[in-house]
Amino acid sequence: MVGETEIGELRPGRRWMIASAVGVAGLMGLSIVVDEAVNERDDIVLSHSEVIDGGAGGSVWRGALTNLAADGCRDLMVEMRFLDRNGRLLGELRRRAAALGVGRRFDLEAALPSGAVDLQIYALRWRSGDASIELGPFRPRELGRLPA
Repeated sequence: MVGETEIGELRPGRRWMIASAVGVAGLMGLSIVVDEAVNERDDIVLSHSEVIDGGAGGSVWRGALTNLAADGCRDLMVEMRFLDRNGRLLGELRRRAAALGVGRRFDLEAALPSGAVDLQIYALRWRSGDASIELGPFRPRELGRLPA
C-alpha cells in the first residue's frame, strides 16, 4: 500500500509532505519526509481592513487581498472568520475569484456579527502555474487592523 498525504504547515514558513510505503504484510515500513520552503506566504496579502457603520445599528467589515506575487493566480478561494474576545467563531466569509492578476485587488465585504472583535484568515487557496497553494490558518488579528 502506497500513500501520500499533505499535512499543511507544521511550522511557520515550511510545508511538509509525508509519503509512506508499507511492505508486504506490514513487516517493512518506510516513511519519507520532504521539506519544501513556502515562498508563497507573502504572495497574497491582506492590504485593506476597515469596519464601517452599515446603518440600522449594524457594522460592515470591508477588506481586500492583493496579489504581490511575480505571477497571476487562478482559482483563488479565501475563508475568513470573525471571532469574539474568547476566540469563538461568530461568522464566516467565503469568496472565490477565477483569477487575480499581479498587483490586482480582490475586494471583500461582510456584515459584521455582533460581538466580533477579531478577524482570522482561516484559509487561502490558489493555483499558480502547475502549483496548488494552500495556506492558513493565520493568527487572528484585531478587526480593522492590518497585519504588521
